[in-house]
Amino acid sequence: MRLMLATLLTTTVATQALGQSDVVRAGGAEFFGVKTYWAEKREGCQPMISLKIKNPSSGDLGPIALHLDVVDKDKNAVFARGLASVPSTDLPPGRTKDIAIGGDHDITAHECLGDMHETAFSGIHFAVRLTATAGPGAASVEIVRDEAMKEELVREQN
Repeated sequence: MRLMLATLLTTTVATQALGQSDVVRAGGAEFFGVKTYWAEKREGCQPMISLKIKNPSSGDLGPIALHLDVVDKDKNAVFARGLASVPSTDLPPGRTKDIAIGGDHDITAHECLGDMHETAFSGIHFAVRLTATAGPGAASVEIVRDEAMKEELVREQN
Protein backbone atom coordinates (compact mmCIF):
# COMPACT_ATOMS: atom_id res chain seq x y z
CA MET A 1 0.00 0.00 0.00
CA ARG A 2 2.81 2.44 0.84
CA LEU A 3 4.59 1.63 -2.42
CA MET A 4 1.41 2.30 -4.38
CA LEU A 5 0.84 5.62 -2.54
CA ALA A 6 4.47 6.68 -3.12
CA THR A 7 4.14 5.81 -6.83
CA LEU A 8 0.90 7.79 -7.09
CA LEU A 9 2.44 10.84 -5.38
CA THR A 10 5.55 10.66 -7.57
CA THR A 11 3.40 10.44 -10.72
CA THR A 12 1.23 13.35 -9.59
CA VAL A 13 4.22 15.58 -8.83
CA ALA A 14 5.88 14.70 -12.16
CA THR A 15 2.66 15.40 -14.05
CA GLN A 16 2.22 18.76 -12.33
CA ALA A 17 5.81 19.76 -13.02
CA LEU A 18 5.43 18.80 -16.66
CA GLY A 19 2.17 20.76 -16.92
CA GLN A 20 3.88 23.90 -15.63
CA SER A 21 6.73 23.74 -18.12
CA ASP A 22 7.33 26.89 -20.13
CA VAL A 23 8.01 25.05 -23.40
CA VAL A 24 5.89 22.26 -24.88
CA ARG A 25 7.22 20.33 -27.88
CA ALA A 26 5.10 18.70 -30.59
CA GLY A 27 6.03 17.56 -34.07
CA GLY A 28 9.40 19.29 -33.86
CA ALA A 29 7.83 22.66 -32.94
CA GLU A 30 8.19 24.46 -29.61
CA PHE A 31 5.17 26.22 -28.06
CA PHE A 32 5.75 28.83 -25.33
CA GLY A 33 4.76 32.23 -23.96
CA VAL A 34 1.10 31.29 -23.55
CA LYS A 35 -1.11 34.13 -22.31
CA THR A 36 -4.89 34.30 -21.86
CA TYR A 37 -6.83 37.56 -21.89
CA TRP A 38 -10.11 39.22 -22.94
CA ALA A 39 -10.31 41.46 -26.01
CA GLU A 40 -12.80 44.28 -25.54
CA LYS A 41 -15.22 44.65 -28.41
CA ARG A 42 -18.13 47.01 -29.03
CA GLU A 43 -20.77 44.69 -27.50
CA GLY A 44 -18.71 42.62 -25.05
CA CYS A 45 -15.41 40.81 -24.66
CA GLN A 46 -13.88 37.92 -26.61
CA PRO A 47 -11.81 35.21 -24.88
CA MET A 48 -8.31 35.13 -26.40
CA ILE A 49 -5.10 33.16 -26.13
CA SER A 50 -1.73 34.13 -27.54
CA LEU A 51 1.47 32.13 -27.81
CA LYS A 52 4.70 31.77 -29.69
CA ILE A 53 5.64 28.84 -31.92
CA LYS A 54 9.26 28.18 -32.85
CA ASN A 55 10.81 25.91 -35.45
CA PRO A 56 14.11 24.99 -33.76
CA SER A 57 14.98 22.45 -36.46
CA SER A 58 16.96 22.90 -39.64
CA GLY A 59 14.09 21.61 -41.76
CA ASP A 60 10.43 21.99 -42.57
CA LEU A 61 7.92 21.13 -39.80
CA GLY A 62 4.84 20.80 -41.95
CA PRO A 63 1.55 22.54 -41.17
CA ILE A 64 0.47 23.19 -37.57
CA ALA A 65 -3.20 23.26 -36.54
CA LEU A 66 -4.29 24.76 -33.22
CA HIS A 67 -7.64 24.10 -31.52
CA LEU A 68 -8.90 26.27 -28.64
CA ASP A 69 -11.72 25.39 -26.22
CA VAL A 70 -12.89 27.94 -23.67
CA VAL A 71 -14.72 26.02 -20.94
CA ASP A 72 -17.34 27.47 -18.59
CA LYS A 73 -16.28 25.82 -15.32
CA ASP A 74 -19.66 26.50 -13.66
CA LYS A 75 -21.57 24.62 -16.38
CA ASN A 76 -18.73 22.20 -17.25
CA ALA A 77 -19.36 22.89 -20.93
CA VAL A 78 -17.50 24.46 -23.84
CA PHE A 79 -18.46 28.14 -24.12
CA ALA A 80 -16.37 29.09 -27.16
CA ARG A 81 -14.04 27.50 -29.69
CA GLY A 82 -11.30 28.83 -31.91
CA LEU A 83 -9.07 27.46 -34.64
CA ALA A 84 -5.83 28.63 -36.20
CA SER A 85 -3.38 27.12 -38.63
CA VAL A 86 0.21 27.88 -39.45
CA PRO A 87 1.42 26.78 -42.89
CA SER A 88 4.95 25.42 -42.99
CA THR A 89 5.99 28.36 -45.18
CA ASP A 90 5.16 30.74 -42.29
CA LEU A 91 7.59 28.98 -39.93
CA PRO A 92 10.93 28.39 -41.67
CA PRO A 93 13.83 26.81 -39.74
CA GLY A 94 15.02 28.86 -36.78
CA ARG A 95 12.06 31.25 -36.86
CA THR A 96 9.38 32.09 -34.28
CA LYS A 97 5.80 33.14 -34.99
CA ASP A 98 3.33 34.93 -32.70
CA ILE A 99 -0.20 33.51 -32.79
CA ALA A 100 -3.45 34.84 -31.29
CA ILE A 101 -6.67 32.85 -31.31
CA GLY A 102 -10.07 34.21 -30.35
CA GLY A 103 -13.12 32.27 -29.22
CA ASP A 104 -16.23 32.30 -31.39
CA HIS A 105 -18.53 33.59 -28.60
CA ASP A 106 -18.24 36.72 -26.48
CA ILE A 107 -19.34 37.56 -22.96
CA THR A 108 -21.46 40.66 -22.45
CA ALA A 109 -20.00 44.08 -21.74
CA HIS A 110 -21.60 43.97 -18.27
CA GLU A 111 -19.78 40.70 -17.49
CA CYS A 112 -16.34 41.92 -18.56
CA LEU A 113 -16.53 45.59 -17.62
CA GLY A 114 -18.73 45.41 -14.52
CA ASP A 115 -20.75 48.30 -13.15
CA MET A 116 -21.11 50.19 -9.88
CA HIS A 117 -22.80 47.16 -8.24
CA GLU A 118 -20.64 44.34 -9.58
CA THR A 119 -16.94 44.08 -10.34
CA ALA A 120 -15.67 43.01 -13.73
CA PHE A 121 -15.44 39.25 -14.31
CA SER A 122 -17.10 38.49 -10.94
CA GLY A 123 -19.44 35.86 -12.41
CA ILE A 124 -17.00 34.45 -14.97
CA HIS A 125 -15.18 31.18 -14.29
CA PHE A 126 -13.61 30.04 -17.55
CA ALA A 127 -10.66 27.81 -18.34
CA VAL A 128 -8.74 27.27 -21.57
CA ARG A 129 -7.67 24.10 -23.36
CA LEU A 130 -5.32 24.34 -26.33
CA THR A 131 -4.20 21.44 -28.50
CA ALA A 132 -1.85 21.40 -31.48
CA THR A 133 -1.32 19.02 -34.35
CA ALA A 134 2.08 19.54 -35.93
CA GLY A 135 2.99 17.80 -39.17
CA PRO A 136 1.00 15.56 -41.48
CA GLY A 137 -0.70 12.60 -39.80
CA ALA A 138 0.46 13.67 -36.33
CA ALA A 139 -1.57 13.15 -33.17
CA SER A 140 -2.87 16.14 -31.20
CA VAL A 141 -0.72 17.30 -28.29
CA GLU A 142 -2.10 19.24 -25.34
CA ILE A 143 -0.36 22.61 -25.07
CA VAL A 144 -2.56 24.05 -22.30
CA ARG A 145 -4.93 22.07 -20.09
CA ASP A 146 -7.65 23.80 -18.10
CA GLU A 147 -5.69 26.98 -17.43
CA ALA A 148 -7.87 29.66 -15.83
CA MET A 149 -8.66 32.64 -18.04
CA LYS A 150 -6.87 35.71 -16.73
CA GLU A 151 -9.03 38.70 -15.87
CA GLU A 152 -6.91 40.93 -18.08
CA LEU A 153 -8.77 43.17 -20.51
CA VAL A 154 -7.13 44.40 -23.70
CA ARG A 155 -8.89 47.51 -24.98
CA GLU A 156 -10.11 47.65 -28.55
CA GLN A 157 -7.81 49.60 -30.87
CA ASN A 158 -9.38 52.29 -33.11
